[in-house]
Amino acid sequence: MRRGLSAVDSDTAPFWEGCKEGRLLLQRCLDCDALQHYPRSLCVSCNSRSLDFVEASGDGVVHSFTVVHRSPDPENMPPPYVVALIRLKEGPIMMSNVIDVDPTTVHCEQPVEVAFEELEDGNRLPVFRPRG
Repeated sequence: MRRGLSAVDSDTAPFWEGCKEGRLLLQRCLDCDALQHYPRSLCVSCNSRSLDFVEASGDGVVHSFTVVHRSPDPENMPPPYVVALIRLKEGPIMMSNVIDVDPTTVHCEQPVEVAFEELEDGNRLPVFRPRG
């Protein structure tokens, strides 16, 4: 695939460094202990700016999904493919792709685990595949 990362900033850099190392990181508030994804400069629970990152288990379930049949970039993202909201075991929900599965068999509450897709620019993108 020729996909690469868009802009990486000081809020998201630790997340992407974790992905390069094969680790899924979540942002954690040091004041209220809430976990969140995507990384940002404020805690969405208490507005604190005291944030760090912790490693997630990588386990989750499909919260919602769609199967894309008409890709905006069929050369690099050939259809059909699954775009899903993944509810992580730790609570936050993240958007990603479900891979290594027949798209017609994906369903809500399906257990999934993180995998990392190598990108042409040397980075790694978190994706999910059926667990087990």
